[in-house]
Amino acid sequence: MIKAALNKNHLLKQYALRTAAGAIAMLIAGTSSITTAQAANLRFTPQPTINGGAIFGRIPLSKFGTLELPRGRVTFKSHTVEISAVAEYQFERQTVLTGPIIKCSCINTGKQSVVNGIAYFQDGEWLRYIDGSAPDKITTYNNTYSGQITALKNGFVEITSGGTVQNIPTDQIVSVVSPRAYNFSMAVTNYLSVPQGEPISGDTTLVSMKPSADVITLSVVKHDPLMAGDGDMSNKKLVLLGTALTAVQIAQFIPMAIVFGPLRNQQVQQYHSRMANWYAQENFQNAFTSNGGVIPITPYAPGATAAGGGL
Repeated sequence: MIKAALNKNHLLKQYALRTAAGAIAMLIAGTSSITTAQAANLRFTPQPTINGGAIFGRIPLSKFGTLELPRGRVTFKSHTVEISAVAEYQFERQTVLTGPIIKCSCINTGKQSVVNGIAYFQDGEWLRYIDGSAPDKITTYNNTYSGQITALKNGFVEITSGGTVQNIPTDQIVSVVSPRAYNFSMAVTNYLSVPQGEPISGDTTLVSMKPSADVITLSVVKHDPLMAGDGDMSNKKLVLLGTALTAVQIAQFIPMAIVFGPLRNQQVQQYHSRMANWYAQENFQNAFTSNGGVIPITPYAPGATAAGGGL
């Protein structure tokens, strides 16, 4: 019996360890699911006489071109756009690039829409990383203009070349090629099915933002303090480590509950059995004494009959 008990305890310990490992895996998996992208609200109102429309929303941005941003975000404020990120060792969000939206449009198919546009960055900490020596090139349905974009007006883009200023209608622009120009696109799931040309409001999970021209000096951004970090562990790694340690601490109590729980229950049963026997003997002795020394017929004498015997 001793060997059987040892085998039983060994199996219980193995089960406890497997249970602990499973708990750790579940907690880590639950923690990693926190990083899943969440939907953000986006609103688009058509404005054909200005730049095509007004956009409002704060959308997650994982990559700015080919550059991965730490907790990146694009904030659309009507006719302007902001690029921001949060350094690994900080909590405050920093705006790195801002600029107007030259042109935007919305292709609506009822419940699904696609918002496209061209952003032209004119300010921000990272503007110094963008090569401004290359000229801007605007292509329309009928012509191509080269120079420097100097102003944005309602329905027009002003480009200056050699002292000559030209106003190009926004609705005629096909593309803008410039180190400062980025093409963005977002797929939107509309809350309501609306026809083409009407304002939309819906959810989008991510915005794609790609450069219109090669930005050679942008590779220097990787050495920016915002991107470099402080060398410490990231918040994600710290959360995973804390979760794993918590799971290990919780798992320490599992063997006690599984292994010692049944043993404790058995001890309690033995205690109650001894107490029942003691009360039974005490009742029997009291009945024997009060009956003049004659063994009485009691429930504690199995097989006893009224005529005596049976013991």
